[in-house]
Amino acid sequence: MKIGFFGGCFNPPTIAHIALAEKTLIEANLDKVIFVPVGDFYKKKELSPAIDRYNMLKIACEGLKNIEISDIELSIKKTLYAIDAFNLIQDNYPNDDIYFIMGADNFINLMNWKDGKELIEKYKYIVLERKNINVEDYITSNLYEYKNKIFIIKNEEYGEFSSSMFREKNDFSIIPSNVLKYIEDNSLYKA
Repeated sequence: MKIGFFGGCFNPPTIAHIALAEKTLIEANLDKVIFVPVGDFYKKKELSPAIDRYNMLKIACEGLKNIEISDIELSIKKTLYAIDAFNLIQDNYPNDDIYFIMGADNFINLMNWKDGKELIEKYKYIVLERKNINVEDYITSNLYEYKNKIFIIKNEEYGEFSSSMFREKNDFSIIPSNVLKYIEDNSLYKA
C-alpha cells in the first residue's frame, strides 16, 4: 500500500488539515492518509492533551474514506524526535510505500532537525505548500539530489491556515463544527 503519514500537533484540527488530507489522497495517488498527532511529551506551548487532539481528529474524519488516525505516539512516555517517530512508523509498516506529509514551513527546516540529513536520505515526502515559501526553489537549491523523493501539493486555498488562528484569534470558521462541539464540551482552549 502507498500510505501518507500526516504528523503534527493538530491543536485543534482545522478544515484545512482535513481538506488537504483528502486532496493529498487523490493528487499523490495514495491508498490512505493516516493522521499522527504528537504525544503529550512534545514540547509546545498551549498544547492540549494528546487524547483530546486524537479524539478531535477522529471526530473530524468520521465517515471519510481512506483517512485514519493513529495513536502510535500517544502511548510513548518520552519526547519523540521526528527520526524516532518516522522509524517507529516504518517499523510498523515495513511492507508499505511510506510518505511523510508536512507543510512547507516544516519541510524547509527539516535539515536543521535532529538527524535531518538521515531524515532526507531515508524517507519520502509530500510537501503541502504554504504562502510565501517556494518549495520547488528550495529543493532545487538545497536538496536537488533528493527531488525524486519529494512530491509537492499545491495549496492556494489553505496556504495561510493554522490552528493558531483559532487559539489566538478565536477564528471559529476554520474548525469543523463537530470539533467545535468537542472543544466546548471538554472546555478546551479556555483562557
